[in-house]
Amino acid sequence: MDMNNLSQSAAGARQEEKAAALQEAQGSKAGHSESLVLSVLLQLVRLVDVYCDTDPAWSLELLQRAAPTVERLDVLYPDEPHLRAVHAMPRLRRLLVMCNDDALQAAPPELGALPPGHSGLRWLSVLCLPRATLQSLLQAHGGTLEELELGVGAREERQWPWGCSDLHSLLAQCGLRALRRLVLRRLGRHRDTACGEQRAAVRAALPGVQVLCDTCDRVLGEEP
Repeated sequence: MDMNNLSQSAAGARQEEKAAALQEAQGSKAGHSESLVLSVLLQLVRLVDVYCDTDPAWSLELLQRAAPTVERLDVLYPDEPHLRAVHAMPRLRRLLVMCNDDALQAAPPELGALPPGHSGLRWLSVLCLPRATLQSLLQAHGGTLEELELGVGAREERQWPWGCSDLHSLLAQCGLRALRRLVLRRLGRHRDTACGEQRAAVRAALPGVQVLCDTCDRVLGEEP
């Protein structure tokens, strides 16, 4: 289910459509046959382009109602309640999360261990999460995460995430036991020397992991 247009409408706008989407997310629309409800639930295995900043209350309820079935999710500009709702999704396998540069920086949430029964992420793409929040997310999924796409710069003089001189140390602390592939999606100006040094340090910290730069290695974006 694609939420791009609907989730970018302001609070108070398109209320009938939003109410219908919430009913569908929960598979509970009145008058639906069992087969039709099953069809709706199967559609909600994939929920994309959920913008959380325009109508935060509605988008949070959408995530909460869809939580039992969603396996693939794109969530954009979430607040802490949205992140915690995502963290509690038991079947989630693939997640793309994009934040405002400073939306959560004042008090970065730490997500903690996964709830009981959570299967764990296999694929994750992250852009502009606070460092502490990212670390807690990676630690929670360290036993299952196989592929990670991380928006990060290599310039030492810039603050996170535009620069990160100790990325190797950060990742080494996350217990990424299942990780096979890491793609560094570069933010800001690319510098070959700094990029090469950062990737070499990460490879040393994560032996056996393929470490790529989207610019140097011409890695295309992947559909989550």
